[in-house]
Amino acid sequence: MLDSNYSQELVEKIRTAQTTEAKVQVLKDQAASDSCVILACGPSLNEYSPEQLRELCKDSVVLAIKQAFAYVPEVCDFLLLNTWNYQKYDFGQRRPVILYEKGPADPTVYGEHDIVFDLPRASDLSQQLARSKRYDDYAFDASVNRPWGPGVLYEIGFYLAHYMGFKSIVTLGWDVGAKSTSVMPHFYDRPSPQRTRTLAKSRWIRSLAERNRFLHEGGVLYNKPRIIPEEVEICAAASGDWYDWLTAQGIDLKIVSKGAIVDARIPRTRLEDVLGKAA
Repeated sequence: MLDSNYSQELVEKIRTAQTTEAKVQVLKDQAASDSCVILACGPSLNEYSPEQLRELCKDSVVLAIKQAFAYVPEVCDFLLLNTWNYQKYDFGQRRPVILYEKGPADPTVYGEHDIVFDLPRASDLSQQLARSKRYDDYAFDASVNRPWGPGVLYEIGFYLAHYMGFKSIVTLGWDVGAKSTSVMPHFYDRPSPQRTRTLAKSRWIRSLAERNRFLHEGGVLYNKPRIIPEEVEICAAASGDWYDWLTAQGIDLKIVSKGAIVDARIPRTRLEDVLGKAA
């Protein structure tokens, strides 16, 4: 988290740019610290309280994936989204730079976005970046169109950190998932009576677009995706490829997640150690 002027100035410059290419260009080499912290939505995000994260991340640039923003909105400089597991966010405490990616057949969402990226139609599994391993082809210097990762971290997160010029990436909540299951665990997986009631009311709305609008205004998560069980193992294996690719770009990658199933070569650490503060 840096001074709010950091993200606000970037947002204003992005809004004046006329094309996606020009908007992305605003972020070129705009790293405001040596390291960035990427907060993902795995259960290990709960290893730190919001109060601890606010203190530990106060001198780092923070990229939040989806609901990780709602966990610590005060510290997040960037918010990375796609259509799936979408919800309405409160930007009253901090307005991040919002990057959103969508596929050609994705259902409607109703949030605000600063940069919108196109994803290819998901048809052939061999097109997944985790399988094709065409990492150089989708660096932002090569293309603003995003690959099918799968996942926002692989499609935007690592590429954004590289494009902005960070020398070190520390991830928290990048657990990848659980093997041999179609259920993706998240840090926010707990019963919510409000969500249950809102979802029940939404079932009477025939139009998907209007149903999503109702769910968005109700503040609950919508567009929950189906998970292909083998995707978890593919993404876990690809984490080692990402480590190699980022290392080749001169970027140090570390992970803070006790239960993560990423490649064993990726160094494990704690935020208080790598950021040099007591938790």
